[in-house]
Parts: sequence; structure tokens; C-alpha cells
Amino acid sequence: MGRPSAREDLLDCAETLFAEHGLEGVSLRAINAKAKLSPAALHYHFGTQQTLVEALLQRQMPSLMENRRQLLDALANRPAPPTTRDVLSALIQPQVDLLAEGEEPGLRYLRFIHRIQADGDLDQQFVIDRWPGGVDRLVPLLQEANPSLPRSVLEFRLTLAIDVMLRSLAQGPPSMAGELNAY
Repeated sequence: MGRPSAREDLLDCAETLFAEHGLEGVSLRAINAKAKLSPAALHYHFGTQQTLVEALLQRQMPSLMENRRQLLDALANRPAPPTTRDVLSALIQPQVDLLAEGEEPGLRYLRFIHRIQADGDLDQQFVIDRWPGGVDRLVPLLQEANPSLPRSVLEFRLTLAIDVMLRSLAQGPPSMAGELNAY
């Protein structure tokens, strides 16, 4: 297999640096230097940090959301209402699958997502608008599973579950990904 393109090198280096230091802690110059490319390379390929972040999200988010959509469709089409466990499984399983299929790239991506989410730099509405039918369907299914709980409580609990999931998977050893399916 040949050497990755300059664009892919920049994406890999940016993902690693952003995961370690956050968006505010990394200069475009540092990404170019880590990729061993000219100072203008990142600007040439992406223009701005925002475009770079969108390109990083685009690498894995479509397949994660499609996987989640399929799991949620299966839940919605069952005759019985989903359980909380079913809904949380649909939340977590795509990330576990990502780790299982490509340990280093998947782990690097989850560390990046965790960092920008923890720092408040992940625009959830951008993700929902760009890849609808995934995360935005979780609360209604949780309401179906827990009709006595107010929506605000379910939203808060879902936010906690997402945070714990990202933090745990981003810090866990990637070699365990296959074993996580055994629950």
C-alpha cells in the first residue's frame, strides 16, 4: 500500500493533535509540522480550522450515523416498545463497531470526538442537521421506553450517557472492542 496523501496525513495529524490538546490548543502550523508538510499545506487543502473539523467529522460520522439509523429503525419497527437498554445499545453499538473494525483509526476518531464534545466545541445541531435520523431519534425512543419520566430528565440522562460512553471508549484499550459486544 502506498503512502497516504498529504490531505490524509493532515487529517490524521489534526485528529491526533485535536484529541490531545483540543481545538484551541492546536495551531494550523503545528498540524502542518506534525504532518511534515509546508506551512501552507493545511490552508491549501482545507482553508480554515472549521472546514478541517468538518472534514474530520465526515470521515466516520456518516457510517456511525447510518449504523445507528439501522439499529433505531429495527427498534421502531418492533411490535413491543423499546427498553432503555435497547435504546442505549443503539447509541453505543456504532462506536464499539468502529473500534472493532479499525482499532487505531477508530480510537483516534473517538478520542477526537470526546475531546471536542468535552470542550464544548462539538456542535450537536450541526451533527443532527448534517446526519439526521440518528441521535435526534434517541429521546423519543427513550420516552417510549420510560413514559413516566419528563423529557427534560431523559435528555439530561442521555447527555450523561453520551459523555460517559465517549470518555470510556476513548480511554479504553482498543483490543477490548470485540469483547464489548458480549454483553
